[in-house]
Amino acid sequence: MKRGLLAIAAGVAFLILMTGLGTIITNIVPQRTTAQVQTAQAGPYSVTLQVNPNPPPVTHPTSLSIQVLLSATHRPVSNARVTLASDMETMDMGTDRADARPSGNGMYLARVQFSMSGPWAIQVAISAPGEPGAIAMFEVSAQ
Repeated sequence: MKRGLLAIAAGVAFLILMTGLGTIITNIVPQRTTAQVQTAQAGPYSVTLQVNPNPPPVTHPTSLSIQVLLSATHRPVSNARVTLASDMETMDMGTDRADARPSGNGMYLARVQFSMSGPWAIQVAISAPGEPGAIAMFEVSAQ
């Protein structure tokens, strides 16, 4: 009987110790921050991503604003289909997909829910009539 209680007490103490160590390590290790505005080249497009709020919380959806310009002329691309796919980089959390809705002048808006803290890869796929499709990659760190 005493051995059983001792084993349970040792197990509980171990769990408390591991939780405490995890908390300490999380506070010590610097977390990557997400740039408020990121720009990437994708085929004929210059794609700019803006994250709001930044850093994106895991408690509610984050708004992503995407601006698509033709790189050669810097003209806005307003007739494109813009889709997003988000994947957590450090753990397989599945791929979440979202369609961005046009808001005029080459701007597109999407809402994304990050289910866990950490780095996420955001793939922005663009297809416009008369232009080749392209994919821009961004990194967002949710907290």
